[in-house]
Amino acid sequence: MSERTDTHTALDLPELSEARPVIGVVVAFSEGVPAARAVAVEGCVRVGRDPDLELSVDDGKASRCHAELGPGTGGVVVTDLESRNGTFLNGEPLSSPGTLAKVGATIRVGRTVLLVVANVRPHLREATVEPLLVGGPALDETRQVIAVVGPSRVPVLIEGETGTGKELVAQSIHDRSGRKGELCAVNCAALPAELVESELFGHARGAFSSSAGARKGLFRAADGGSLFLDEIGDLPLGSQAKLLRVLETGEVRAVGEDQPVRVDVRVIAATNRDLERMIAEGQFRADLFHRIATGRVVLPPLRARREDVPLLARLFVRGDLTFTARAMERLMAHGWPGNVRELKNVIAAAVARVDARGSVRVDAEDLLLDGRPALTSQGAPNEERRVRDALSEHAGNVTHVARALGVRRAALYELFKRWDIDPAAYRR
Repeated sequence: MSERTDTHTALDLPELSEARPVIGVVVAFSEGVPAARAVAVEGCVRVGRDPDLELSVDDGKASRCHAELGPGTGGVVVTDLESRNGTFLNGEPLSSPGTLAKVGATIRVGRTVLLVVANVRPHLREATVEPLLVGGPALDETRQVIAVVGPSRVPVLIEGETGTGKELVAQSIHDRSGRKGELCAVNCAALPAELVESELFGHARGAFSSSAGARKGLFRAADGGSLFLDEIGDLPLGSQAKLLRVLETGEVRAVGEDQPVRVDVRVIAATNRDLERMIAEGQFRADLFHRIATGRVVLPPLRARREDVPLLARLFVRGDLTFTARAMERLMAHGWPGNVRELKNVIAAAVARVDARGSVRVDAEDLLLDGRPALTSQGAPNEERRVRDALSEHAGNVTHVARALGVRRAALYELFKRWDIDPAAYRR
């Protein structure tokens, strides 16, 4: 499916266009502190704990005046202001003053992670809310479409990559419809071709050799409610023609029956395929497409809304678990080809590793992305850096470091010896 992040519908929507885009940064994550702020970078922006700075962060590990941001071509220019813990760009220590952080890059100061965004304006306005859709401004157009098409009767087509949350959008649309019936869902890709019509429209007893009893089918089961046809692009052409007739007439005729039955069903379809290209290739009916796409939603992939990763990650862990800034930094840097579903699975695996060592903090090394743990810039396992970061974070207190890392003090001193680390050097 081609890369698209727009959302549109045949119905009129409120104007969502913004004025001239302004590059800025979003406070995407801060350990233990709610993070939902943003600032435009049109001039000098200083970041630190000082409340008088242009971007003040409530972070005990950040210096009072930690770093400076300035406008740059395609991003922001970052300079560390001799902070005590350093400034990190995309997980690596800032190499030199005046380094360009491109749009999509992360900047870490203390335990706070900033994300560089191409247009900060949407992040400065009050967020809209849709209970089932967790995320920021990148989902605003989706919310607008739901608000408009939800109470109507029109069919809706939801497009998006696998794992972007199409079924949640379908549920939101149904919830706003006011329909008394339920939302019935079926994955068209999972239906055997020879059973598609029986599943959708039902069959009479004895209609075919294996039909011991009658079946009313999903359309009649959803009467008075909504039918969610997931992966509609996988329907055979013959079934597409019969589906179109049901949408046009509002009548369903079961396999093996002569008389049609009238149904009141609102159809919501979804696909991760490019239906318009399939039409050009003769694999999908143009008349069916125009019928189901009266209302149309295109969900953005997770990589196009990295600022939402911290919100979603927190959603997938129990209340007593937290993430380190380094862990969140790594999650935000990942490309997420499997989108939100992949994120959920990665977090579940990380929680299992955290539980196994008796900790309550998810660190970067707990995250298996593409089947690999976190690596240093040299490609070796990141244990030494993790220990040094913990020493810096806990001011050289070995007891606190051992507790944070989930290791015994004796084992920790063995690591100090191996890597020639002096904990006293970190005491301030």
